[in-house]
Amino acid sequence: MKNYFYAFVVAIFATTAMYAQDASFADLLKAPTEVSAYTEGDVIWEPPCVAAGESITYEYELGCKGLDRVGLDDVLYDTQDGGRAYIVASTTTNEYYIKNPLPRTMIGSYIKGELIEKDNEKYIECKLPQLLNARESTNAGVKIVVGKKIINPDGMIFYEPVENEEEKVVRYKYDEATNGYIMEFDDPDKALIATYIYLDEEDDGLFAGAAVERVIYKDPGEKVPVEFPDRVMPQDWGMIYSNDIRVHNIKCAIVGDKVYLGSVSPLFPGNCVVGTINGDKVTFESNQFIGATDATYEYLVFSKARFISSEERGDVYDFEGELLPSCEATYDAVAKTISCPMDVAWFCNVGTTSLYYSDFWVGPMFMPNVPGPATPSDPEIIEWLAYEPAIGYGGFIVELPLLGTNFEILNPENYTYIVYFDGEPFTFTPEEYPGVPEAMTEIPYNFQDGAVEDFRVDGTTHIVCFRADGYESFGVQGVYSFEGDVRKSNVITQEFSSVANNRIDYPEVKAIEFYDLSGRKVIEPEAGIYIKRISFEGGKVITEKVVVRRK
Repeated sequence: MKNYFYAFVVAIFATTAMYAQDASFADLLKAPTEVSAYTEGDVIWEPPCVAAGESITYEYELGCKGLDRVGLDDVLYDTQDGGRAYIVASTTTNEYYIKNPLPRTMIGSYIKGELIEKDNEKYIECKLPQLLNARESTNAGVKIVVGKKIINPDGMIFYEPVENEEEKVVRYKYDEATNGYIMEFDDPDKALIATYIYLDEEDDGLFAGAAVERVIYKDPGEKVPVEFPDRVMPQDWGMIYSNDIRVHNIKCAIVGDKVYLGSVSPLFPGNCVVGTINGDKVTFESNQFIGATDATYEYLVFSKARFISSEERGDVYDFEGELLPSCEATYDAVAKTISCPMDVAWFCNVGTTSLYYSDFWVGPMFMPNVPGPATPSDPEIIEWLAYEPAIGYGGFIVELPLLGTNFEILNPENYTYIVYFDGEPFTFTPEEYPGVPEAMTEIPYNFQDGAVEDFRVDGTTHIVCFRADGYESFGVQGVYSFEGDVRKSNVITQEFSSVANNRIDYPEVKAIEFYDLSGRKVIEPEAGIYIKRISFEGGKVITEKVVVRRK
């Protein structure tokens, strides 16, 4: 029932510790107790000049070239642009601090450098190694070093630390043309890399992260996303995508020969992409700036993409295909619909030079959201856990599509859902569920209970924790109401004992890694949404979207 699009990721809510083995679903249901804090050591989480109020922070647009180790695979990547970077300069000394010096390993710490002049050029010079991260709970850390590239006869790429003390340094040359800094090694067989180490064995550790051969910091200049024209009231539309028929709500305005689509990316609500109407066609140009996060500048790009299946690569998180300069969609002026080819994917992409995306939509179709009665599509149960006395709860994850059985786009304000145990509707009460304001049999679509975390929502994906013991099955039913017309989906039922907890017994776990929504590796996830990638013996790889609630 699931096509390749939905297999891309299952929205699972979790807080998960790094360096752990495969977590049970019980671990994923709720955040575990807070882990121990980072060791202070030499890790720079805040430059001293910032604490002293004697600093200036410069924001730069980031480009990089290098290699990323994903699980057991080495992935070479060409110049990747679009990231955001920060350099902090002391106003009283020559000290400079570079945040996240490995662009694909987002830790949040700094390395220290010094502003020097050499051969009439200005440089930020950083002496290495420097510690990027340390953790008491695992006695593990990450340091940054200069490494030599070695390619073995099988074509595998390895790095070994540079031993010459004079070469244990990296310089970022000031570039007047861009008002930025460029790091590029004279020797192409060297790279700046991150090495996982044990704190009590400082010289130990193998390359197990990201390596960069070239980093470019440049002044981003002013970047302003497209907005709806003044005095134009956009209409409620829906964006439907993939063969699995997923949908989220957007805004649309048609002004003359222009189509403005707002909130295409949930990351940037309100920001628009614009297309030009010519007869029965609408052309959307690539590289439209959508917005900026704390880590990236993101753009709309298109690809004539073929999805790479798990059978081909052991991974469901990749496409192949060239970037397209534009996407030509079909426009129906009467029905007010815009339909894109099914072999073209839209990407919310970091930069414009290659696919490095935070979100994507296959063959999207845009249509007005016309209010009216509708029967909601059936829920899809993703994963479940029977009640476990040891932890005091069970739970399940369910997808509730905002789409009617006749392809109506549903308003979440009119949508509720019912949970069944052994075929009977269940009522959640404040006595048993402290985050519930009153007894609820029908749960509002977007209801969440804050810190209690029995009810959580991520788009159309919902997680419910329960304390009901002794049941053999559960079910979920969608309910949609419009002006007194109430229609219900089928009750989708799942036996608790079926394929225990919906978890497959995979072979031994080899690596667990986290990436932000822009594809950057994250060593210690802060609160936010991440991609968790688990690599197993034999090449099996699974990916999950996880939500880190708190530390």
